[in-house]
Amino acid sequence: MINLILSETNRSRFYLNYILKNKIFINQIIYFSKEKKKLFKIIEKKKLNKKLYHIKTNSINSKKIEKFFFKKKINKPLIYSGYPGEIIKNNFLLKKNLIHFHSGDLPFFRGSTTIFYSILMKKKITVTCFKMKKGIDEGEILYKKRFNIPKNKKTLNSSYDDKIRAETMIDFLKYGKKNYKNTVKSKYFDTYYVAHPLIRGMVIHKEKFKKLYSKK
Repeated sequence: MINLILSETNRSRFYLNYILKNKIFINQIIYFSKEKKKLFKIIEKKKLNKKLYHIKTNSINSKKIEKFFFKKKINKPLIYSGYPGEIIKNNFLLKKNLIHFHSGDLPFFRGSTTIFYSILMKKKITVTCFKMKKGIDEGEILYKKRFNIPKNKKTLNSSYDDKIRAETMIDFLKYGKKNYKNTVKSKYFDTYYVAHPLIRGMVIHKEKFKKLYSKK
């Protein structure tokens, strides 16, 4: 049994669809969005309205969300899928059992768009499941899953990232608690922020860059 905190994003739609496909029982859906859009229509179509709480805000740090969790006693794990680039600052919310899926090998690759740095530096992709704490991608590591680099690297900018996070989520919910042991002890690692278009280009168009800069 799980609870979901979902935003109006492609990633949230992937999460919900994968959970429904794998018949994982949903206790509650906390959906935060100023407007009811695509995700809300999916929830309606799947007849999940009775499990739904809609909070009219686009910020996880909104007072509306804080008031909601102050009133509601939710003890089960909360899988979090928010809007890109927003860091949770609410200490009250961070005390909850928030679980996040990050497309980087934590604690080595923290920050945004680390999938590109992982490919450049390690030639592999890892998604990490962890309990969220204050700070950028900090918290107890619960599970990791490794993936091959896709043949069509253009999907790295679109659906692939959401897909591998959703797949890791399902594996964690089914098997992760029993099959993973965290062995990393050091706390000091680099943080990577939004990848520059040149970095993305180097990953997606690797062969073209080789030809462009190779010695004649």
